[in-house]
Amino acid sequence: MEQIIDIIKEIKPGVAIDENTKLLDDKILDSLAIVSLVAELSDEFDVDITARDIMPQNFETPAAIKAMIERLEDED
Repeated sequence: MEQIIDIIKEIKPGVAIDENTKLLDDKILDSLAIVSLVAELSDEFDVDITARDIMPQNFETPAAIKAMIERLEDED
């Protein structure tokens, strides 16, 4: 979880984030930030995040992102 939060903080410095922060509702992530986040997460966790995975519920909170990554790791 800390790795995910650290990556988000690199993309959006100065924003207070915990595992339940509403990244979309609070407008922390926009479409450009999501594209950057997908690239960073793919590299960091060695997972293939496809267009099918880029949906709001997978990026709603850091906890949702963690769940998506765990699911993708299990698929490998």
